[in-house]
Amino acid sequence: MPVATTTSPKVLPPGIYCPTISFFQPTPEQDLDIDTHIKHMEFLAKSGIAGVVVQGSTAEAVTLDREERKLLISTAKEAFRRCGNNGPIIAGTVGAQSTREAIRLCNDAAQAGADFVLVLPPSYYPGAMSPDAIQTFFEELADVSPLPVIIYSYPGVCSGINLDTDLICRLARHPNIAGVKHTDHDVGRIARETAFAKANDFGSPFTILGGATDYLLGALAVGGQGAITGMANVAPRVCAKAFELAKAGKLEEALEYAGAISTAEWGMGKGGILGTKWMVQWANNYAPTAALARKPLASCPESTKEHIKSVGADIVALERKLEQQGWTGAAIQETGVSATKKVNGIVGSLKEGVAAI
Repeated sequence: MPVATTTSPKVLPPGIYCPTISFFQPTPEQDLDIDTHIKHMEFLAKSGIAGVVVQGSTAEAVTLDREERKLLISTAKEAFRRCGNNGPIIAGTVGAQSTREAIRLCNDAAQAGADFVLVLPPSYYPGAMSPDAIQTFFEELADVSPLPVIIYSYPGVCSGINLDTDLICRLARHPNIAGVKHTDHDVGRIARETAFAKANDFGSPFTILGGATDYLLGALAVGGQGAITGMANVAPRVCAKAFELAKAGKLEEALEYAGAISTAEWGMGKGGILGTKWMVQWANNYAPTAALARKPLASCPESTKEHIKSVGADIVALERKLEQQGWTGAAIQETGVSATKKVNGIVGSLKEGVAAI
């Protein structure tokens, strides 16, 4: 099995990342709606968020075939670069139940232009996935992956498999494992892993991200470096603004945004993937078909739609306000400064920070 080559950065920049949804055509075959995908990628890129995750859990990746995955990666990359955002394109390997398949998806992602891969542990046979088995899986994958690996800790979609602090810290020492996404929503783990990083226990850069933004300020307070959050599909500027205010020490201002984020994310989460898709369609005024999930998933219930509108109105208004003001996140924030310089500056800062600790 050939291994692709890549010039991707090994350090995952801190910040707000969006795990995008997938869009499907309203036909019996439900082929990908690439036009809406590109439109959404341009919206996210222009907001100035740090980067994007395609084919993750929020993207219904378990329903996508290999060619669809590659197409979503390449079109996302093209859209981001065209809009002047050089943030990382992260590809999920969601659904891979063997090391062999995970390697294939990593190679596909590299060939399609991704910069990192976000990897869940196999979980179909959870009783066999001991900490040693999980460590072996990630290390063998990282040994041959052409892209740096981000650990994806998400017990809710992995038969309850919980990647504890000791395991994460052992994996963090691998030079091709670049970070972790904590969709276990455990701020204590973020604090413990940060403590190990400050003790220079890992020996290489390791970026620790939350899996949502409703606890963003808490995660940042204990050393977290951002989040991969579905709310960025709806309000990327609001999420990035809260992150940047908090990093600048402007906590009172950050709290104003954090409250709107937490309320909206709580409401969106109640609707699961169907509520998330509908909220993205509603908030961005996309065609109604943008809310379609791939069958056999049904449509979002009317009661869920009404609840989402009631809890999401404030954050959507904030997003439109920031958009009208021309505010963008750090990836393309300064007029006349290229996205490449901005991203490299963030990476440089992270490297200096790692060296300092």
